[in-house]
Amino acid sequence: MTLSRWLLAALGCATMTSYLHSAEAVEHEGAKYHLFRVEKADWGKLQLAWLGADGKPLGDFNGLRRDLVAKGQQIAFATNAGIFERGPKPCGLTICGGKELVPLNLQSGEGNFYLKPNGIFFLDDDKGPGVMEAAEFARSGLKPRLATQSGPLMLRNGVIHPAFNLNSPNRRLRNAVGVRKKDQQIIFAMSDRDNSQLGSVTFHQFSGFFLHLGCDDVLYLDGDISNMLIDPPADCKLTPNTFAAMFFVAK
Repeated sequence: MTLSRWLLAALGCATMTSYLHSAEAVEHEGAKYHLFRVEKADWGKLQLAWLGADGKPLGDFNGLRRDLVAKGQQIAFATNAGIFERGPKPCGLTICGGKELVPLNLQSGEGNFYLKPNGIFFLDDDKGPGVMEAAEFARSGLKPRLATQSGPLMLRNGVIHPAFNLNSPNRRLRNAVGVRKKDQQIIFAMSDRDNSQLGSVTFHQFSGFFLHLGCDDVLYLDGDISNMLIDPPADCKLTPNTFAAMFFVAK
């Protein structure tokens, strides 16, 4: 099933066409993934949003769509950006349009976000994108246009997170973002939502897939609630899943 058809089935839409970037479905070592790539020429089109024009959390894809429609725009691509707490409020660093909305979180705690090392995905339109360990980012002096903090860091300098077990029984739907080493292509990937057998993956398995794609540094975003949109029609029914910050490209 192509990504467009997969999204059609998930969203109940009548038509769907690709827009701007490549979108693809890839099977690798017993799992199926859906990819969205952002080339260097399109870095400036990738955005991150948590709050709407009214200063309140957008909450979900529907909130994002309403906010864009008010600006005369539509969603070309969207996916959830990371783990959050009640609000919904991102658990850690969130920079949107060059403004820090939530500060860096270096505390210890329970759950995936706090599984150290955790990290930051960031994008500076001049210096490019990157994935960096959170404490390293704090020392870097970087002031990117957008950034999100999540955890754990699935890959760091080409090495899989030491807590990940090759034979782990913990298989879930997961999404993540990485940067391809050879050309700084940004890659968003999510395991398949339609097929629990192909879409439920371990952290170790998912990390190995990003190595296969040529990424040395990868940040986990979230689990079962995750979703991805590619050019949904204006009247399409969108998932009500709650998110905090969301990556998107508008058209």
